[in-house]
Amino acid sequence: MRPALGFDFDHTLGLDNKLELTIALETVERLCSLRNVRFERAVATPVIEGAIASFRNGAVPLETALEGVYLRLAGAGPENADEAMRFREVAVNRAAEFVRPLPGLKGMLAALSTLGIRYAMLTNGWSPLQETKARLVGFDAPVLVSERITLRKPQPEAFDMLAAHLGVPTSDLWYVGDDPLVDCGGALGAGASAVWFDWEGRRYPADLARPTYVIHSLDELTGLLQGHLSEAAKGGA
Repeated sequence: MRPALGFDFDHTLGLDNKLELTIALETVERLCSLRNVRFERAVATPVIEGAIASFRNGAVPLETALEGVYLRLAGAGPENADEAMRFREVAVNRAAEFVRPLPGLKGMLAALSTLGIRYAMLTNGWSPLQETKARLVGFDAPVLVSERITLRKPQPEAFDMLAAHLGVPTSDLWYVGDDPLVDCGGALGAGASAVWFDWEGRRYPADLARPTYVIHSLDELTGLLQGHLSEAAKGGA
């Protein structure tokens, strides 16, 4: 069977250039100014990054994580809850300032259409930000976001849902991502093929199962698929 493709977004198809971190930092600085509290970017940055990570890991809702950040860094005040509640709207409205596609994305998507390969996105994060980021880089296929589907990578069920959405068994799904554990490990654990997108020249963790394929640019994915389809055609001849 012709494979179907699933994609991660962040650091795979595009970059958001620390959109959420930047907006949260600006909010903390504004609250500190309002309350005459000293704002220290170097102190605030890891606190915010930790809070966002706790949300992405499913530990707490986004608004709860942000309100805790504002309290810790800027002190108490009724504005904390208001700012936490409007964070999503601000992030979506400003996404175009930050989001950029990775090189080769447009050509790769065109090639997939030419080859008749079905594809979709499976991404951890929240709606509607992840859908907005996908649209901004020209990705017009379905987008499955962890917050919306109530499953997150590396849960095998998330990849099963992606495969079902694409109309293939999970064994015929190729998942492309940059994270060895969440993307590749999750895909392999579900029985899918894992394509590690190593465009940043990182070392693959020795204690994890090796990915099925490795690419270093999005252009390489097209050649990999063409080779696979050619071999499959020979086998069926």
